[in-house]
Amino acid sequence: MKLDKIDRELILGLQKNGRRSYMQLAKMIGVAEGTIRNRLKKLMAGGFIKVTAIPELSSLGFSFIGIVGMQVRLADLRQVAEQLAQNPHVCYVANVTGRYELIAIVVTKSPGEFAYFMEHVASAISSILRTETFVTLKIYKGSGEGLDTTQLISNLDIPTP
Repeated sequence: MKLDKIDRELILGLQKNGRRSYMQLAKMIGVAEGTIRNRLKKLMAGGFIKVTAIPELSSLGFSFIGIVGMQVRLADLRQVAEQLAQNPHVCYVANVTGRYELIAIVVTKSPGEFAYFMEHVASAISSILRTETFVTLKIYKGSGEGLDTTQLISNLDIPTP
């Protein structure tokens, strides 16, 4: 399926406000409501978009974001990535090129909770040879979109160590 102008406008309209009704979207784009309904169904079925809620992490108490570069023993790369992905505070983990084999985005409620993660979770994985952390001071563009926060939100009521 190739996306046309209507599909792109529909996606952009939903990105700006995912609660817009079919009628509002149709009026905004200049097509019939049925067209919006059908296009949206095709976009979702084709895997081009998914409808989801994006939590405001800071409103939920998660105000600390650390980006961690990790040098990892290559033979254990997949195992380490999968182990990190199981931790609810790891909202993004990717195999990358450059100085590190893995990059992870870790979201916690405080610097202390992040330190606990580094000292007791990351350091417990013997195949992680070296880490470098980058602390997010201010976000100028973007938010939690693209971060998998489902485990984080699922465990919202679990006390922190």
